[in-house]
Formats: sequence, C-alpha cells, structure tokens
Amino acid sequence: MNQHQAEQFILSLSNIERKEYLSPYTQHDLYLKRLQFFLDLLGNPEKKIPHYIHVTGTSGKGSVCLMLDSILRADGRKVGTLTSPHASVIQERWTINGKMMTGKDFAEIVTEIKPKFDEYIRKSPYDMVSYFEIMTAIALYYFAKKKVEWAILEVGMGGRYDSTNVIPHKDIAVITNIGLDHTEVLGNTKEKIAYEKAGIIKRGCAVFTAEKNKKVLRVIEKECRKQKVKDIKILDIKDIRYSRLPKISNIQYPIFGRHQISNATLSAQIATHLHIPASTITRGLATVKLPLRMEIVSRNPLIILDGAHNPDKMETTVQAIKNIQYLISNIHLITGFSSDKDVRTMIRQLTSLRPASIACTRQTQNIFRKVASPRAIANEFRKLLPKTKIEVFLDPQDALVWSKQQTKTDDIILVTGSIFLSGELRPIFRKHG
Repeated sequence: MNQHQAEQFILSLSNIERKEYLSPYTQHDLYLKRLQFFLDLLGNPEKKIPHYIHVTGTSGKGSVCLMLDSILRADGRKVGTLTSPHASVIQERWTINGKMMTGKDFAEIVTEIKPKFDEYIRKSPYDMVSYFEIMTAIALYYFAKKKVEWAILEVGMGGRYDSTNVIPHKDIAVITNIGLDHTEVLGNTKEKIAYEKAGIIKRGCAVFTAEKNKKVLRVIEKECRKQKVKDIKILDIKDIRYSRLPKISNIQYPIFGRHQISNATLSAQIATHLHIPASTITRGLATVKLPLRMEIVSRNPLIILDGAHNPDKMETTVQAIKNIQYLISNIHLITGFSSDKDVRTMIRQLTSLRPASIACTRQTQNIFRKVASPRAIANEFRKLLPKTKIEVFLDPQDALVWSKQQTKTDDIILVTGSIFLSGELRPIFRKHG
C-alpha cells in the first residue's frame, strides 16, 4: 500500500453508515467508547505515552500547540504533536520533533492497522469509528511507536466528547478562550460551549486558560472542582512583567499579530510550570513556525496566507492588518469560506480594511468539504463595497493570478477565510520559495 492508496482507504471508511459525529444525540460518550474499543485492538498505544498536553479553545489552540512543541523541543524533549485539520497533505497532522510524518511512514502505519478495522467491524458493539477518530488513533499509534516523551494534542471540536479526550491521563489541560463557533453542535451560548471545552479537565492535571469572561470562567472553575483540580492558572497579560516569565513582547517572532503575544505568553506560562528555563522558552518561541497564521509567503508582492474561519479569528486577522496598514498602499483580498460558517459577519469584518480588490473563490476543491458559493460571497461584498473591484473564480489559483495583476508597489494580498483556501495555495509558494 502506497501513500495515496493508504489515504484513499481511510477516506473510504466514511462510506460505512454510522451516527454522525457529534450530531444532536444524547449519548455522546459512545464516540469515545468506540474509539477506545479500536485502541484496545491496537494494543492501547495511548497508555504508552508518558506525558500529554491537551489543548482546546475557539481560537489560538493550534498556535499554542505549535509554540509548546517548539519550546519542549528546545528543552531537549521528544515531542509528538497532533493538529487539525491538515491544510495541504494529510501527514501535516502529525509531527515528531517538528518534522511532518513522511508519506512512507503514513503508508506503513495504515498498512499495519488495516487488519484491525476488519477485527473492529466483526467484534465491536458500536458503529464505525469516524474519520477524525481514526486521525487520533493514528497519532497515538505513531507517537507510541516512535516512543515520544510528550504528546501535544489539539482538540478537533469541543473537548468533552472529542476523540482526543480518550487519553487516559494528562499533565496539562489548556483552554485558550471561548467564542461562538460550531454552535449547532456545542451550544449557542459561550457558557454551553465552555462546558463542552472544559470536559478536557481531568483529575491530576494542571489547567491553564487565557479566557477573561467571568461567566465562562465560572464554568471552567466548576469543572475543576468536580475533577478536584486545584492547580488552575488564568492568564493576565497585564501582569506579565511582574512574573517569572520571559519578556514575550521583546521576542522577534517569525509571525505577527497582537493575539499571538497572548498565545505565546500562555505557552510560556505552561512551560514555566514544567520548570523549563526562561532562556529556553525564549529560544523555543523565537524559532516557532506557524503555517497559515498570518504567514508571509512572498514579498514581491507581499502575500499573506491566513486560516481565519470564524469571527473571533477574523477579528484578530483584521486587527493585525490594521496595525501595519500605514505601511501598505492597497490591500487586496482573496477570500473563500465554508458554507457552515458565519460568512456574513466575516465579510463585514473584512470590509473594514477597505480593500482595493477582492477575489471571491471556493475555499477548497475537495469534494468532501462544504463550500460557500463564490458568487454569493461576491454579492455580499458588493452590498457593502459597491465601488470596489470584485471578481469571482472557481479555482483559487486563478483568483491568485488575478489578484497579482491588481497589485502595485507596496500593495499586499491577504488570503483568508479558510485554512483550506490558504492550504491549497501554499504549495505554490513552497515549490518556488
């Protein structure tokens, strides 16, 4: 089985009928039970990993995972990290010591675990494991096989019944913040969403959060009391200069955006809790790579690839651009969104940048993803910016070519709206960069 065949096999398992992942259903714990059944068949790799850091939140969880990964590696620890979704190739989900899983390793792992799917379907009292549950199982199997010391897991959605919450123990539980996203599944208030995300809190772990909303914090604190967790740390950026943490604002990041200072400070606080020296934390943060998070991939013209896909994330993206807007002649947008997102709100946020041109496209050509109509996106922009040059494209690469034709010296192209859109364009720059 080669890499392509392995990926096609994993994708093909989705055609087996099962209860929709995290659909309105009263027994969500069945999702964890069915994954646990599969892990039992694999020999319980989740029990062979000594240390876990589990990260959830509406925004910033991927960045925090990558920052912690870089810090732990700087401290000489062997680290496996699971993030999602993948932007370009499936192996991006799994890294060990900062290196993406190879296609060869992926094919070998799927070949090894393939017979276990037959055993599962014969013996399991549950329906078929979901795609994301398989991604988690592969992570745990791969990390255990490679004998990582620390595993950093990014929650896919929510936390309480997310497949990553199958792990038997954890050193650290992180809740970056709480916003309104995936409301159709997690609930339509921040308190309800906080309840789901706080489900990653387990006995014996330390809890870290950058959330400030008092109502939300009460939900998190209630879960801590339920789990008898006393070690809870709430980040206060204003007090950072008085703490033992490194001076985050002085670090020259390979990224920009004020929100990343909060993510970096939260990561530094966690690392300090793990007794990592401040100099090592600084070194780890200074070398972190955050793909598709305001990532500069070209300077002629200046092109930034960004994966903001909900209003909370888009707010930080827009603010980051506004902070450098005085350096820019014109802003040109390439946008594409998933159809199940709050597209209108994000469009309103982007119009505040007063772009000179907007290319509206599909956020992905993947047939399994829900795509907002490029024409509908363009119509929404035209209502708010009737004098702006706006064009529609079905192919993101054609949108990029057109946007480049609109630019002049000191202009900027911002690609945003979906990690999949930026992910489909990124290989172009990696090939030529």
